[in-house]
Amino acid sequence: MYCVGVRREGSLLRSAAAIAMAAATSCTPASAPAPSRPRVTVDAGALAGRVDSVSNALVFEGIPYAAPPVGALRWREPQPVSPWQGVRVADRLGHNCMQHQPYGDIRADAAGKSEDCLYVNVWTPALSGRRAVMVWIHGGGFFAGFGGEERHNPGPLTRKGVVVVTLNYRLGAFGFLAHPALAADAPSHASGNYGLLDQIAALRWVQRNIERFGGDPSRVTIFGESAGAMSVGSLVGSPLARGLFHRAILESGTGTVLVQTRAGADSTAARLASALGLSPGDDTAARLRMIPADSVLSASVRLGPNPQTSVFWPIVDGYVLPRPVDSAIVSGQANVVPIIVGSNRDESQDFFAAPSRSLARLVRARGVPAYLYLYTRVGDDSVSRRLGAYHSSEITFVFGRSQPLAAIAGHTSYDARLADAMSDYWVAFATTGDPNGAPAAGKWPRWPTYDASTDAYMELGAEIVARTALQRALYDSLDAVGRSRGQIRP
Repeated sequence: MYCVGVRREGSLLRSAAAIAMAAATSCTPASAPAPSRPRVTVDAGALAGRVDSVSNALVFEGIPYAAPPVGALRWREPQPVSPWQGVRVADRLGHNCMQHQPYGDIRADAAGKSEDCLYVNVWTPALSGRRAVMVWIHGGGFFAGFGGEERHNPGPLTRKGVVVVTLNYRLGAFGFLAHPALAADAPSHASGNYGLLDQIAALRWVQRNIERFGGDPSRVTIFGESAGAMSVGSLVGSPLARGLFHRAILESGTGTVLVQTRAGADSTAARLASALGLSPGDDTAARLRMIPADSVLSASVRLGPNPQTSVFWPIVDGYVLPRPVDSAIVSGQANVVPIIVGSNRDESQDFFAAPSRSLARLVRARGVPAYLYLYTRVGDDSVSRRLGAYHSSEITFVFGRSQPLAAIAGHTSYDARLADAMSDYWVAFATTGDPNGAPAAGKWPRWPTYDASTDAYMELGAEIVARTALQRALYDSLDAVGRSRGQIRP
């Protein structure tokens, strides 16, 4: 018997009986897997994965790390997975979380869409040993994306000796609706950060299970881009994530900006409830959980000025985030670990670049190493030159892929070298806490530890070179603007 997880499209599961079905699994007869199919047993049951034909990595996809957050579990903290009997086939992605398609480079329905979406994927060189672990948190504005996107295929990183975990987390209104009725209904008396709670649940799953995949739970690096990097920053600031990771990499995002205020979140929640036909005084929490998922998604998309603008973000809720991330770091209440942080040359200097330098300064002030970078790679063709080093264009290079997937990225003669260097630095940092360790040691220029007196950083582009005084005058002026908004900018 092979145990295959229950899969549902859209929002078909609402009754208590259906919730129980979704939280469990169904076992159906199947022929025995090929002898080469890798096997591992996690705390909820046995898994049969696959071997990646390109990297030879052992791959386990669609592993549930929490019960499906459907019906009565919608807008609640993630709950434990029900154990399964037999062997669960883990050779394909679990569903994407509910989302529309705001970006052309993220396929909203690549693995189908469902509220039943809390899955991790593990790529490992071997099931034996104790390798450093890299947990990727995808971007997408907190309302798009999924762990199995091809642009962050972990194969090249596993060839360099690390275990890579990717994950899905609840998005948009499903992940970040902060309605007072939901807070009143919660043991924590907080609402709005369900997507972050999912990430924390996934990291707890890693701590419990990653040794069985040849990973070292004492060397876990969380890394992400854009909303994924903002998530990483939020996890640095969350007491609930304490001890779950040991290093952090933040690409174009810090978690110190673009966080919802309580007043703003309440206003957005009220607008969504109204758009869904709920009146004040209704049993709002219960009624919200009864509305079809597609209806919630459609109404939430219409709240923004356009389909490309998200209106749901993490919130300082007093529970997951007791205080803003920058304040948590300064007060000594954050999970301050060694970091790599940086931005791409031609994206927003206000939202990404200056806050990256500021975060490096905040971490260094706590006596912890920080490494700052600026990504400058631009394709040779005229279209690429107009786009510049745009937002998200570094992702494929971080994952060691020598040719970008997006046609708009173009090509350069140094792409393979850059991909090798960036992935070496990232793996070295995950392995040792220093990007200058193996496999980067002696192979690439030495990356200086950030120092506020010199603003030392590494340029990653046509040249891979250490520099100083990164955009100092501009960043100083943007820091002044940030302080006027209430942010801490040392």
